[in-house]
Amino acid sequence: MQKRFFSSLALSLFLNLLIKPFSVLVIDAGVQRVLGNEVYGQYFVLLSLSLVFNVFLDLGINNFTTRFIAQDTTHLNQHVSKVFYLRLLLFLLYVALVYGGAWMFNLASGQFTLLTLLVFNQFLIQSIAFIRSLFSGLHLFRTDSLISVLDRAILILIMGAALLFSISSITIFNFVLAQTLGYALTLLTAIWLLRTQLKNLVPTFDKAYIRDVLTRSFPFALLVLLMLLYNRSDVVLLKQISTAGNYQAGVYAQGYRLLDALYMLGMIFAGLLFPVFSRMIHQKSHELLELVQISGKLLVGGSLGILFIVSYHGSYILRLIYGDKVDSESILVFQYLMMAFTAMSFNFIFGTLLTAGGNLKVLNLTALLGVLVSVLSNLILIPTLGAVGCAIAAFITQGVVSTVLVLISYKRLKVFFYLRSLVAFFMLIGSLYGSKLFVQPNISESQALVIDLILVLVFSFVYSIIDLKFLRQIWRLKEDSQ
Repeated sequence: MQKRFFSSLALSLFLNLLIKPFSVLVIDAGVQRVLGNEVYGQYFVLLSLSLVFNVFLDLGINNFTTRFIAQDTTHLNQHVSKVFYLRLLLFLLYVALVYGGAWMFNLASGQFTLLTLLVFNQFLIQSIAFIRSLFSGLHLFRTDSLISVLDRAILILIMGAALLFSISSITIFNFVLAQTLGYALTLLTAIWLLRTQLKNLVPTFDKAYIRDVLTRSFPFALLVLLMLLYNRSDVVLLKQISTAGNYQAGVYAQGYRLLDALYMLGMIFAGLLFPVFSRMIHQKSHELLELVQISGKLLVGGSLGILFIVSYHGSYILRLIYGDKVDSESILVFQYLMMAFTAMSFNFIFGTLLTAGGNLKVLNLTALLGVLVSVLSNLILIPTLGAVGCAIAAFITQGVVSTVLVLISYKRLKVFFYLRSLVAFFMLIGSLYGSKLFVQPNISESQALVIDLILVLVFSFVYSIIDLKFLRQIWRLKEDSQ
């Protein structure tokens, strides 16, 4: 079983790293390049609005399902039957909240068709996620891995063909419709693959079951909601407060897309660490502190390397992706969002650590603080700075949240970065920026980018930011914790 899980996890990581970043950085970016910041910004605002309330489509049901089915697969049909009406009720609640938010923000009547399609897409996404939780509970890990990327693979085929052969056919509605087709085909495929496991399903309305699931999942659902609010509500505020709101949202989306791609990688790493942290905290292992040092150096050190690259080559990277749609505002937004990612990298370590330790109450309070800081910062900065102000607010918010999480981790779990880890960070920064001060060869920007990437890699090994021994160890620990 451990060997099968390990190989399936490796397959999942490979597929996600291969397909999802390509979809985000090539397909999504290509569509924005064709349509422009104004049109894409309008879509990005509506997408953010649909995502803010996304947690109400799940409320922790998927996590509960995976654990429940894994413990006893004979409960599969009964569980799916009982969860049917709960998911239907949650979808109706979600629709009411999204349209209520749209009404509150005075959404133009012409935008409701696109919003409706995005709402339907979220329903399809969560339905796919629910079936994937069944696959996980049944230990069908390879099937789960393939389903996890199928929708994006379909989108790449459809929109990739359009970008190559029929640019004139690309509209924002057709782009969202292509997503709908990808999700629908993926859902149908998942249901077909599950057909032999599901027999004689009869939906059952069970009040006691619904109450039990909601009670168990509420703290986690609240945490996810608060995190979505301080990570996604800024785009809605940008649209409402800023002059030329749709255009400003489009500018913000250019940098945010790259942040989102990095966030995916961070979440994969956090998912790898979570069961390891959980076991170590439960066993009161003395190795926990050392694991935090090594994993922290990799994540935080990696984010510092990315920030260094963006500091000198942000303009070049954006123009590679978006062509002539890039201006000075886009570059500033990108740089501030990468600073926000540096702060966020602490969250991947210490937020995961506190979650593994069961500290949901304090995590919820921290996330609430993040919401307040985000809203206040955006209200102050957006009117004068637009998308740049929104990016600065993101950096401030992530900085405050990460600082609080680090302090709480020290107080509750006595976990912190050693002095040698902090010295490694400062040495990495000093060496990278120092190399630019003293050596500035007269070469092309593409060559300079390659050289700087090599410098980041070299100094990461010199200061033990990258530790190959640790990578092998964490894979082994992850496997053992299952």
